Amino acid sequence: MHETADLAVVGGGSTAISFLAQFVDLLEAAERTGYRRIAVFEPSPDIGPGGPYSTTDLVTNLLNIPAGKMSAHARDRGHFLEWLKAQPESVRRAHGVSRIDPTDFLPRSLFGLYLRDVWHDLLKKAAQLGVEIRHVQEAVESISSPVPGEIRLTTPNREVSAARVVLCNGNLPSATFPQLEGRPHYFNSPYPCTNLVERIPRDATVCVLGTSLSAVDAIVALKSNGHEGPILATSRNGRLPSVRSAAGLSISVPPPTLEQFQAIAERNGGPLRVLDILEVLKERLLATGTVPDPEDVLGSGLHPHEALDREIILAQTTPRMWQCVAISLNEVIDRVWHMLPDAERQRFYSEWRSLWMVRRATFPLVNATKIQQYVHAGALAIAPNFLSCDPAADSDGYVIQVLDESGNRQAHAVDYVVNATSFSVDVAQSTDPLIASLLRNGLASPDPYGGLRMDPATGCLRDARGDLVPEVSLLGSLATGTYFWTVSLDVNSRLALEQAQRLVREGALLTNPVA
Repeated sequence: MHETADLAVVGGGSTAISFLAQFVDLLEAAERTGYRRIAVFEPSPDIGPGGPYSTTDLVTNLLNIPAGKMSAHARDRGHFLEWLKAQPESVRRAHGVSRIDPTDFLPRSLFGLYLRDVWHDLLKKAAQLGVEIRHVQEAVESISSPVPGEIRLTTPNREVSAARVVLCNGNLPSATFPQLEGRPHYFNSPYPCTNLVERIPRDATVCVLGTSLSAVDAIVALKSNGHEGPILATSRNGRLPSVRSAAGLSISVPPPTLEQFQAIAERNGGPLRVLDILEVLKERLLATGTVPDPEDVLGSGLHPHEALDREIILAQTTPRMWQCVAISLNEVIDRVWHMLPDAERQRFYSEWRSLWMVRRATFPLVNATKIQQYVHAGALAIAPNFLSCDPAADSDGYVIQVLDESGNRQAHAVDYVVNATSFSVDVAQSTDPLIASLLRNGLASPDPYGGLRMDPATGCLRDARGDLVPEVSLLGSLATGTYFWTVSLDVNSRLALEQAQRLVREGALLTNPVA
């Protein structure tokens, strides 16, 4: 079966919804457009929530951004909050929400319901504009370009030719422990967390590989739902994300400007450096009347249990303005990343990236205190210096090896393992059929900093020769090499708006894109 579309969107999660909602809003204001047939490829019957915001997941699985900053619309940060206010009390109560406060960290599943409603609303608005948006409930397995100007998407049951394609295909699964995939008692992702609660016996010994935000979700999900067995969380550095200050949640710091970074680079007589970025952030912090505390900003270096205790005290008693300053960088972070020459980007990855990921990522105080309670009760241990995870010789369990404080190997026998390390952005090693086809057909190439290589000005792919592929653009985690910080909804919604604006401008010139 061969079909045509003016625009094809691959993926139906939060980034796709953000793009589509803003795209339709712009179409409403456009004088003319060539986009009349839009195909959205999403194998799930439920468009909107995607994996991270599954509407069936546990209410203990919280957003890591306050409700007042969560939105599918870059220009309307209160959109989710206004939606929440319009919901029946029964909906809020079902998700454990007793009040509506912009500083609250709400369940991910509730945000999933919001995204689903945004999808239905944009469908109605598009229909009123005479634009057909069709959900193709199939996975795209291949993308090719049989003739210039046409992109062909292949699913198990059809081929669709499109004039423009926007890839919002989400996160690739973790590839950290490929030797464990498919084995009993192993979960390659903690999501949906309901999966863990339903399939792991309550008395089982569990190891969570990783100490990031995903690890926190897994631990809280298990313990909040009656898990009684001991849990070990381990990573190389053993560091949890920083705890978001309760006092700083209502504070907004004006974002730095590109001109500030350019001025410092010119003052130093050369291109922008990583140290220049740190200098701008330090100046912004001083402008708030805060003297930087290196131990607060960089972390204490204590054992994870003691470090968590200290983090909680700071989050309860101080505004932690450095967090507010770091968050304000989201408004320009992609452009600042591209101001850095390649040598400075390499330096950042080798010297700073690990620390940035630990300190810049924050999690809510309510979950931090839960983790603290589990640790103090002896139900959870957080261990640095992870070495290995291997299948046990005589069971379906596993043997986890770490170095203790004296530098000696220490083995832990566990029944179940949950991989809570980050999703993969290594497209060259990916087994995903769509990604493999893009590389095989020469429409895309790997970015040295992760994901697919793109043109930052247009958001379009660069092919195997480095040439622009103007018909195919990309949003989400696989754009990380180009935009750097693509793990935050506010950044992705802003980039989605920019992409929507570009396509609407182009659409005014399209009359009969694909015959």
